[in-house]
Amino acid sequence: MSCPESQDSCCTPACRTKTAYFLGALVVILLGVGITALLKSYTETGASAARDARAKERAKAQAELRQVTALELNNAAVLDKAKGIHRIPVSAAMELTLKEYQTDAAASRTAFVARVEKFTAPPPKAPEKPSAFE
Repeated sequence: MSCPESQDSCCTPACRTKTAYFLGALVVILLGVGITALLKSYTETGASAARDARAKERAKAQAELRQVTALELNNAAVLDKAKGIHRIPVSAAMELTLKEYQTDAAASRTAFVARVEKFTAPPPKAPEKPSAFE
């Protein structure tokens, strides 16, 4: 199925067909590689810009969140006036807790559990609407 060695050029139809198929396959493969490289370069530039923009947004949101969190941790505020719940700085809360535990640990634990239950108590159930058929 190969060309005879005595001929300098391949002139039989079978040899020309094989050569044409080989060249055709080579062209298709090279086109595929070229198109893939082009698409990759186009998508990388767009994706890079989008990633950079999103990274800036995330950094800004993180900075804002850290600022708000730092203010909440270090400043006192009234959370629920009706329930008598106030927010105090962490350092002050630790000092108060230590003082309470030094005087009476069992009473301190009981008071702490009562405060937690008071703060996490579910709101009262909303009244049901009367039926339209009553």
